[in-house]
Amino acid sequence: MLEGAVQSRILTLVFADLADSTALKTQHGDQAVAVLVTRHRMHVTQLAGTGDGRIIDWAGDGCFLSFESPTAAVEFALRLQQVHSAEPDLPGLRMGIHMGEVSESVGPGGDFAHPRVEGLAVDLAARVAGLARTAQVLMSAAVANSARPRIDSRQIPHAIRWQVYGNYMLKGFDEPLEIREVGLEGLASFAAPAASAKAAPVAQQRSAPQLRPTMLLAVAAVTVLCAVLAGRLWLSVPRTAAVSKAAGAPQAVGKLAKAADFGSRPAIAVLPFENLSTDPEQAFFAEGLAEDLITRLSSWRAFPVIARNSSFHYRDGNLDLKRVSAELGARYVVEGSVRRAGDRIRIAAQLIDATTAEHVWAETYDRAITDLFTVQDEISSTIAASLMGDLTRAEGERAHQRGTENLQAWSLYQLGLQRADRYTLEDFAAARRLFEQAVALDPRFATALAQLAIVIVSEVLLTHSSGNKSKMVAAAMASARRAVEIDARDPAAHAALGAA
Repeated sequence: MLEGAVQSRILTLVFADLADSTALKTQHGDQAVAVLVTRHRMHVTQLAGTGDGRIIDWAGDGCFLSFESPTAAVEFALRLQQVHSAEPDLPGLRMGIHMGEVSESVGPGGDFAHPRVEGLAVDLAARVAGLARTAQVLMSAAVANSARPRIDSRQIPHAIRWQVYGNYMLKGFDEPLEIREVGLEGLASFAAPAASAKAAPVAQQRSAPQLRPTMLLAVAAVTVLCAVLAGRLWLSVPRTAAVSKAAGAPQAVGKLAKAADFGSRPAIAVLPFENLSTDPEQAFFAEGLAEDLITRLSSWRAFPVIARNSSFHYRDGNLDLKRVSAELGARYVVEGSVRRAGDRIRIAAQLIDATTAEHVWAETYDRAITDLFTVQDEISSTIAASLMGDLTRAEGERAHQRGTENLQAWSLYQLGLQRADRYTLEDFAAARRLFEQAVALDPRFATALAQLAIVIVSEVLLTHSSGNKSKMVAAAMASARRAVEIDARDPAAHAALGAA
């Protein structure tokens, strides 16, 4: 970067602040606490260096850092949380994480290592940090959605928990921000941010805000990206017609679920949620939650969903999931429980690969009960969104394990989805090559043709050079039109055509 030059970048920003250092200074004196603060700073510097983070500024007892990816930022926060837990004499720590576009310029005196970073994203990251309590890591939903599927739990040998707290209206901003928490089980506080003069929780049901004239251009600009994302939802798994060729081939690998009725697509069954409350009336809420979840998952259409009349036959809490899988023809099973205590309710849900009994995803939700139907709607939509992301990731990982030539096109497709989910130019290019290979194996693979168009459009949107963009758009258009021609009922094909 040239001295004085300013460039815009997408960065993940972390504010780490010592929450109780002032009280410690009062109790133990400035010098004693200064030693602890110095040790804390050494940990921050070391962890930031190993995690490709940059320390932008030290402000009092706080630190402002930037990372190239949300995953790196979250891993840094979890490791720092773990260090503070292992050294309990250190002052309490709270952190806030947000990602967004910032203006970056060379620091004072031409300091390239510590650039000046400014923008609304910085202010938002600071606001999020201000909501955190001691031993808490809060973040915006964008950070959590990006980092959660990519956090390698093997690198952090401790149970990681994610929590959703809903939307908060922050002082100085006219749009709400969804706040979430990540932390190590037993170390983090996992408490919803308290309302204050600078932040207020937003009620779940609100009338839609009117768009200001100054926002219309922004809405138009992201329309194409929305089309891309909508297409990705439809593209999570090929339609039955698209994989019929692979489905009809003999399967040499015995790890595939017995789901012949779904053309080898992995199906999912939602079992009745268990009522752990002493109040029998909560059984109706638990059953309604499972029904709502079935409806939401079915509307996504990416995975076949077993009908309620079939899955609700299995109400015993000690089920043989492999037997359930075989009888329903479902590879994945969702089960959960509901517990109410006073005016609060806790819902636990988990996604299990029934063929291996492996837990793919699990989460716990704690909510205050103001309107049971509102809580039910919020939880079911959150679970559905999380399930779809983890199902797609699990199928991508399974594709790595498939060695049969009969499902090669399917495997290439799933691997392409996995690369495209990383949303970088390099990964989009790799995904494009994988989809091209899948289409070469099966030229009538409509969904792969659609996904090919989607990643080409994504490359165009992220490419700064204007060199061959017209040719890329033409290629995307041709691929999308071919997908529609092959299967006019495939929504993924139409989403791809709209994006192109």
